[in-house]
Amino acid sequence: MRRRVLPFIAVAAVAASALTGCTTAASSESCIADLQPGAISQSVRVSGSSNTDLSVKFSELTSPANPQRSVVQQADTVSTGPAKTVEEGMIVKANFAFVDLATGEVLQASDTYGTEQGGLSIADPEAGPIFGALQCATVGETTATVISEEDSAAMGAPSQLLLITQILDAVPTRAEGASKALPTGFPAVTNDSTGRPGIVLPPQQAPSKVKSAARILGTGEKVTAEQGVVGHVLTVSWDGQQVKNSWESLPEGFGNEEMSAQTGATFRAALTGYPVGSQVVVIEPGDGQPTVSVIDILAVL
Repeated sequence: MRRRVLPFIAVAAVAASALTGCTTAASSESCIADLQPGAISQSVRVSGSSNTDLSVKFSELTSPANPQRSVVQQADTVSTGPAKTVEEGMIVKANFAFVDLATGEVLQASDTYGTEQGGLSIADPEAGPIFGALQCATVGETTATVISEEDSAAMGAPSQLLLITQILDAVPTRAEGASKALPTGFPAVTNDSTGRPGIVLPPQQAPSKVKSAARILGTGEKVTAEQGVVGHVLTVSWDGQQVKNSWESLPEGFGNEEMSAQTGATFRAALTGYPVGSQVVVIEPGDGQPTVSVIDILAVL
């Protein structure tokens, strides 16, 4: 099938440097999806192992279909472990494919479709049909979501769309792991019930060189110099003035070590070697203006 160059993937797989939306996660016990299975979504059959040989079959569309979602491939809990539910506010790694419901043509699919790699999105109601594809799904599932006529048109589609979503992973938007005591000379760091950090600076001069230490040690893969890091950051000057606080808006992309000058994340190199899920405190002397940053490492690209 011919793949058209359309902006759907840009709508769905949001770049880590500009993640859209962030809300408080709901508990998995109360997670009830807004979209339910329908005749079209239940008829979907997906074959192919990559974006080049992907084929999607479904019942003929005789009239506009209401938004609906079905699971077309169950999670393999043997290989993925205990089921993990996508809750509102989580960062989700996923692959997407958009299909024309009128013709069955695959219009566009993620370059990484069929692999364990994928783009990052946030499970946010403001993401519209993308949220519908992710909400309350299980990591490892592939879902088929019928997008409304209105949303399909808004995305520039020639007709109503079917969205195939491979859900690869989902992580909370806060560090989670074992708490660690910070070394002498580091500030005191606390977290409220939502994970937002606070900093109490020590009554002494700032160190003259970069120092880092984990306050929470995650259990994910260790960050490499080449990987882009996505996370939250609170930065204050040594006199206590707030310089940056992503908790007031969205998680951010810090890039890899080489990109740190572009992203402004001067602390990026200090994150290399720490596991995903960690909260790392970094002290930087700067150019006579020392700062302290508390970074939650949420995901890597």
